[in-house]
This record gives sequence, structure tokens and C-alpha cells, in this order.
Amino acid sequence: MTAEIEAAAGQVADVIMFENWLRFYFISEEGDTLFIRLPEEAMEQIRQRCRAYSNLAAMLNNEEIDHQRSLKAVCAFISGGFGGVTLPDAMLSGVFDSTNFQLELQLFTYWLQNHEEKLDERFMEFDEWQKAFALWKDSDEVKGYINAAKTVP
Repeated sequence: MTAEIEAAAGQVADVIMFENWLRFYFISEEGDTLFIRLPEEAMEQIRQRCRAYSNLAAMLNNEEIDHQRSLKAVCAFISGGFGGVTLPDAMLSGVFDSTNFQLELQLFTYWLQNHEEKLDERFMEFDEWQKAFALWKDSDEVKGYINAAKTVP
């Protein structure tokens, strides 16, 4: 994987992580329908602290949400440019097909599922999520898994 695709993979993974963070803390169940509901105070904090993702938050705010809608919003946000970055389609294809990106998503999904109770104890800012995930990935056990996964053909 080229350094350019690796950097883009990290950016795309962060977008996916941000969208998961929104759903984790700001989902609202109304009847049988789920919505993302961001209070104005939360939107303001996102505009200040997560500027690169504020358009994604605005796209999803007050919208009905399910897996398909989440996926469409994330893809639209990424393909439309984010944080001042526009990735060519060929690069996006390389990102989504890359082993490192797939591994990063697997690790994030595992981390989220296995830390859900801890993450639910209190509201955590998005940068706290990123730091907690990075610390977990830096543990010897996870490093061993990553190294083993990268050596499998």
C-alpha cells in the first residue's frame, strides 16, 4: 500500500469512527424508528472540536438512521471531500480494498463491541474515543494480533 493510500485509509477510518460515535451517543428511538438527534450545544461543540466532520454531523442530524442510511451518508461525505480533502475514486477504491483498512475496521468494531459498557458509563468526546482506541491498539495483545494478521497471506 502506498503511503498516500495508507494516509487516506486512516482518514476514512476516522470518518467511520466519527459516524459510529454519533450513533452511539446521539441516537434517539422514536417508536420503531431511530434518529440521530444532536442538540444545538452538541452541534456547536462538533463545529469547534471536530470541524472536519461537522458537515457529516449536520447531514445526519434529525435524520432517520439505519445501517444503509449510515453507509450512504458516510460514502457521500467521503466522496464529497472532507476536512478539505478530496480523494479520487481510484484512491478510494484502493483504500476500501486495502488490508490495513479492513483490519482497522475489524479492530474498531471489536473494540466498540467489547468496550460498549465502559463507553456508555459517561459521555466521551470524539477525541477521547480516538485516544482510547489508540491506547487499546497499542496493547501487547492487540499488537500481536495485528502483526499476526499482517503476516497471513
